[in-house]
Amino acid sequence: MPLSQSLHQQIDRCVMCGICSQHCPTYALNPNENESPRGRLALIAAVNQGQLTPSPLLFEHLDHCLGCRACERACPSQVAFGEIMDQARDLLEPQRPGGRHLGKRIGHALLGHRRILRTALTGLGWAQKAGLSKVAGVIPPIPARPGWQPYYPPRSKTRGDVALFLGCINETLGQDELRAAIRLLTSAGYGVHVPPQQACCGAMHRHNGNMRAATELAKQNLRAFENRQVEAILHTASGCTAALQEYDKWVKPPHTQAGIATEFSAKTQDVSHFLATVQWPEYIQFSPLPARVAVHSPCSLKHVLQQANAPMQLLANIPRIELVELSDNGHCCGGAGSYMLTQPERAARLREDKLDALHETQADILVTSNIGCALHLQAGLRERGRALEILHPVTLLARQLNTP
Repeated sequence: MPLSQSLHQQIDRCVMCGICSQHCPTYALNPNENESPRGRLALIAAVNQGQLTPSPLLFEHLDHCLGCRACERACPSQVAFGEIMDQARDLLEPQRPGGRHLGKRIGHALLGHRRILRTALTGLGWAQKAGLSKVAGVIPPIPARPGWQPYYPPRSKTRGDVALFLGCINETLGQDELRAAIRLLTSAGYGVHVPPQQACCGAMHRHNGNMRAATELAKQNLRAFENRQVEAILHTASGCTAALQEYDKWVKPPHTQAGIATEFSAKTQDVSHFLATVQWPEYIQFSPLPARVAVHSPCSLKHVLQQANAPMQLLANIPRIELVELSDNGHCCGGAGSYMLTQPERAARLREDKLDALHETQADILVTSNIGCALHLQAGLRERGRALEILHPVTLLARQLNTP
């Protein structure tokens, strides 16, 4: 497995200090060196040097990585662990014993086609009702297919325009938060563009060893959003937003769209972060909410976007609300994109601590900025027989908005 020179240099930046291990959820589950970030880097380097051949055990250690990037945030040498893992998986996946994972191949194909994805998820909804599948247990009932306008005009004095990225999973399962974002943005004075030709962000493809497909999806999105005179490109799922913000690393020279990718990434923001900075018009008020609201911080919001405080700042606009952070907000919930489907037992073990922390808060509502985390946590609450509403921060804020 020949690594690129730049990737080899990135691995060489690791000084094996072990600070990353203290922040790694998989190492906490199993304190085996190969389950730590530096251990995985050593495995990749050993394959590159011909000291190891790809084996089921090697893939097991690499597959256990959540991609949470807590290690990357903590690393004093600034090793780009996420980028290394993406490239290593892309190079190694064709050498996986038994071939590429069938479920991943099917999932990638579905994510590339939003209409087919909706049909497939609707089928899983029926399976859930019949209790036929662990995978289906994560999927809630599928709402009606949405209809999106290409442009939503501002409802108050115009401040400018923004663009909204829909996302494949969010467009199917997160319609409420997308519509809430549009309502809040237009109420604040922003026109909202919704480009019709946009596609999946490509994050799951890239993180699971299919960088070519991820790059093609990125290029499609760059074409869809090109020449839009907007202040920002916004999305509601922090995991997808993190991917969009790194398009400049995916599409680089000599790609003809490299310049467009740089501009796109610079404009991309999490919608909660953008709205948290808005000066609301004087006539806009939010109804009081005398409730305790627990705030979950997704890894993508903390470690990649580094905007963990945005949901708290945004929801502070609601009078009488009591906001509490989960005591273990520094740890991954186990959702991690497709991880909850490909590694369900490990994902469930990581989720248990999160649910225990949630129980300690005695919260009435839980908010999280990533739909994957929301689905994973909701499935865990169902297993515990506990009913608790899980909302996106913008959904909760829009619910309290006192305008039509």
